[in-house]
Amino acid sequence: MKNLLSILFFTATFLLFSGTLQAQDELDIFQEAAGDVSVLFRGKQATRYTFSYNGNPYWERPDFQSGDIVFEGNLYRNLPLNVDAREQRVLVRKFSGVTAVSLTPVQTPSFTIGDRRFVGIGPGEALAEGFYEVFGTGEEKVYKRVDKVLSEAVADMNGSAIGYIDPNYRSDVYRYFAIKTTYYFRDAEGEFSRIRNRGSLLRKFPSDSRKEIRRAVKAAGIGSSKNQFDDFCKAVLNAAAR
Repeated sequence: MKNLLSILFFTATFLLFSGTLQAQDELDIFQEAAGDVSVLFRGKQATRYTFSYNGNPYWERPDFQSGDIVFEGNLYRNLPLNVDAREQRVLVRKFSGVTAVSLTPVQTPSFTIGDRRFVGIGPGEALAEGFYEVFGTGEEKVYKRVDKVLSEAVADMNGSAIGYIDPNYRSDVYRYFAIKTTYYFRDAEGEFSRIRNRGSLLRKFPSDSRKEIRRAVKAAGIGSSKNQFDDFCKAVLNAAAR
């Protein structure tokens, strides 16, 4: 009986010790990973908006989505990301889910959100400083930029309601985020030029290839709506890269 108790005691001690070592190993691994990512969170805290405006200041929507980001030369994966299109900053939400940090285009030359690719352009480069979504995987590409601007308009402008009336502000003025979207074509030599519509993009390609490109766009089922311009750009670039 005494021997049995001794065996049970040493077995329990071994399991407890092993479990402690395993837990410590997991903690060390976690702290090491958190230490790497924590470098991201030493930056400026993201601007907190009161949302007393119509719309939002983000690239598309307020919620964060999982993505990968290159920060100061290092790749960090599976982080909650968004883009502040008013300040042109990429936002990385902390693991607590409460606050986020704001990173500049110089710090973050590239990142992805889902299957979407973005690049950060610093000062003095071919395009204005900020973030751009990139379409296309061939030599030619399209760069899309979204800017949000805090704007105001009188209540009866154009005879229709615009934006959001802030009860703590003037009752005859609407406050809202105006959206400005611009597109740029990057040719095979790396030169940029602005494109404003479908025709201006098509004219970037040789005339003898435009018929085939139009056929590919039609086969993709892309209509004439302005809301489908992103899809149009992607279809054109895919067709041109074949």
